[in-house]
Amino acid sequence: IMKMLQGVNDKIVVEVLKDSEVTDGWIIIPDTVKKVPHATGKVLSIGNKVEEIQIDDIILFAQFGGQATFLGSKEIRVLCFGEIYGVLKDI
Repeated sequence: IMKMLQGVNDKIVVEVLKDSEVTDGWIIIPDTVKKVPHATGKVLSIGNKVEEIQIDDIILFAQFGGQATFLGSKEIRVLCFGEIYGVLKDI
């Protein structure tokens, strides 16, 4: 049985999107060396008090923000609305 985590109140459930972890020269870069202070994620579900974010939006948030868990092989974060820096949009 497949499970889905539903956000409640001001909570947003996101799947963390991994940036490329291997350089063109096949050198693996560990997370501890990366200088990026943020992470991106795809919104899977939102709580009933969230209006500005929609499912499937790609959002930017603190690299270690929210509460982390795993659903299957996917890294999931549960974030409060205030932890989100913004929504990435195509221009």
